[in-house]
Amino acid sequence: MDIIGIIHKNLASDIAQLNNIIITHLITKETLVEEVGKHLLEVGGKRIRPLLTILTSKMFGYSGNDNIKLASAVEFIHAATLLHDDVVDDSAMRRFKPTANVIWGSKSSILVGDFLFSQSFRLMVASNSIKSMQSLAQASAVISEGEVSQLVKLKERRLITIDEYHQIIMAKTAELFGASCEVGAIIAGQADDICIIMRDFGRYLGNIFQIIDDLFDYLGSSKQIGKNVGDDFLEGKVTLPLIFLYTKLEDAEQFKIDKMIQASERSLEEFEVVQKLMIKYEIEEQIIDYLSDIRQNANQLLQQVTLQNIYKEHLAALLEFTLTRSY
Repeated sequence: MDIIGIIHKNLASDIAQLNNIIITHLITKETLVEEVGKHLLEVGGKRIRPLLTILTSKMFGYSGNDNIKLASAVEFIHAATLLHDDVVDDSAMRRFKPTANVIWGSKSSILVGDFLFSQSFRLMVASNSIKSMQSLAQASAVISEGEVSQLVKLKERRLITIDEYHQIIMAKTAELFGASCEVGAIIAGQADDICIIMRDFGRYLGNIFQIIDDLFDYLGSSKQIGKNVGDDFLEGKVTLPLIFLYTKLEDAEQFKIDKMIQASERSLEEFEVVQKLMIKYEIEEQIIDYLSDIRQNANQLLQQVTLQNIYKEHLAALLEFTLTRSY
């Protein structure tokens, strides 16, 4: 059993409450909302973001149930962004199943995504924590801005810089990871400096998570990750593996990459060429080495929390899992 399974087992009661809240908030007069929402949420997934909220709150000794409401809000925000992302990216598979936009169409996916966002805010209000609401509302705004920024960069059809890449993933992924940890500390009554430490820990964790995802898109396996590899490249997205590869190429090969990025479409044959180049130039090893510094920064932040308990151990283990995961 990997760390995700262990955490789910140890938090079985909390996760049961989480699932119950999620299902309850999908009940509406319109069956389409329930069908799309359950399709997305009941396929499971790792549920890392709500786990971060629950673990952080329990690490600081919280014993109420408002943490579960906030964890559910986090999951609804994440689910809403997935629905919208799959429409924008025209994705066909997620977690080994057809995406909602393939089954019900883009319009339904977008509208149900909006519904999920609205439910997340209902749950924030129910938690009776203004500071938590501020954190998650800010994260929602940043995520939306990050999506727009990525779309703008995509239309420019150029090789973005590492700084531009980090700005995108900080907004799209790391911000919600950070808020997930922050609201756990907030609801447990922690001081602002501790809440900031946990937010920044979550952001580092989210950065690692997204960079590994981007590596999987080139060197992963569809059977392991549950979605098609090569989607980012075929869509024209520039991510860190491609940026790293570009810096190692001779002028002639860089010119070919430039032409691929600038083209309106890319082929599977071109993707396979890029895959082989990444293997040749050991891009996976470079990515893992690059992430070791981020992991160290995250670990240093977590060690500033002087508590020692199983929940802190789980957070540390999640950090290691995020870096070494194969799915």
